[in-house]
Amino acid sequence: MNITRFKSGPIAAVAALSILLSCSKNFTSPQQSSSSNLTTTAVTPAVAATSSYQLIWSDEFNTDGGFDTSKWSFCERGTPAWTKYLTENPAYAYVGSGNLKLRMDNSVITGDSIAYHSGGVKTSGKFNFLYGKVEVRAKFNQGQGSWPAIWMMPDNPVAYGGWPNSGEIDIMEHVNFGSVVYQTVHNATVTSSSGGSSASHAASYNASDYNIYTLVWSPASLQFYVNNVLQYTYSKPAGATYLNWPYDQPFYIILNQSGGAGWPGAITDSNLPFTMDVDYVRVYKNSLLTNGGFETGALSPWTTWGTVSQLVSTDARTGSYAIREQGTGETSIEQSITGLEANTTYRFGGFGKVDTAGQSVLLGVKNYGGSAVDANITSTTYQHNAVLFTTGASNTSATLYYYKPLSGTVFGDDFYLEKMQ
Repeated sequence: MNITRFKSGPIAAVAALSILLSCSKNFTSPQQSSSSNLTTTAVTPAVAATSSYQLIWSDEFNTDGGFDTSKWSFCERGTPAWTKYLTENPAYAYVGSGNLKLRMDNSVITGDSIAYHSGGVKTSGKFNFLYGKVEVRAKFNQGQGSWPAIWMMPDNPVAYGGWPNSGEIDIMEHVNFGSVVYQTVHNATVTSSSGGSSASHAASYNASDYNIYTLVWSPASLQFYVNNVLQYTYSKPAGATYLNWPYDQPFYIILNQSGGAGWPGAITDSNLPFTMDVDYVRVYKNSLLTNGGFETGALSPWTTWGTVSQLVSTDARTGSYAIREQGTGETSIEQSITGLEANTTYRFGGFGKVDTAGQSVLLGVKNYGGSAVDANITSTTYQHNAVLFTTGASNTSATLYYYKPLSGTVFGDDFYLEKMQ
């Protein structure tokens, strides 16, 4: 990457997404009824795997003021061209009139005497994901020296070595008065020594209105859309290694209004301010699981055993409902999925929390052709966790569970099941 054109350079490392925190638990659900007032059955009926997108994370920017710090933090000023004028002054990244507003201008800020200031936010350390669909609705103005961008970087920036080895995904970049936006990937194979990428596409967009910029990310490809029209596909090459496919690790999201250095060149001050308004950011999982977010308003096709399992609307992570398990003994919800492929790796993940520190809940899989695997959740705020499992040579089904082993109260939401190969 040529940092005078594209975004690059060191980014502070944060802990990678906590997955595969598994233990070898091999229980069999006892044939007992739940005291829940919802549908209860002693035997988990099978549900055919059906692929559909499920919302797992979003920001609609509906509350004026500062952005949601549980989801975003400021992008810091640094060496790469896109970071040269970044500021953490709230006047350059805030929420107003139903939008995240990112700004760049030449106003004077006491104690910070650089010529320009610009705003950017990122989900690093707060949210990342592996595979799914990202949809961002945004609009921006044009001007000489302007450089708005919607993009993604690996949560572990040196997972496969320094940039570009660990990858970069640019969902949208625009410069100056261009009639197109650019959608680009970077890795050790497609990125030249000068920083340009051979894996890039210029797409038309509506310069006078909002546009929807979408990335569909699967284990096999990166697909880029503008206004729901497929523009460009970068496919995983046969026999791929990290050199041409470092996109098998969690990435986080960056939104920024930059300019004045690198690719766009010098700013014409009369064109200021540069602005990008973001209406929403939504992340979906292509899940094989039915009712993983409980938004049907009913628990089915999940079944329960143990003490009390019921839907509640007071602790939903997204949407209107979450599952609550409570009581003095073991409690679990389960869903048996059929129609999977034998000898195939899948990932079951979701979000959970406990009511009181010291409690725990397990998210896991059994009856897939191997020993049960699960991941422990102990946080009092919603925490993501996931497990990988590979079906046996003749196994095409699995049972997913969310299991509270002891007394107490736990919550769960936004569960998903995805194919990993």
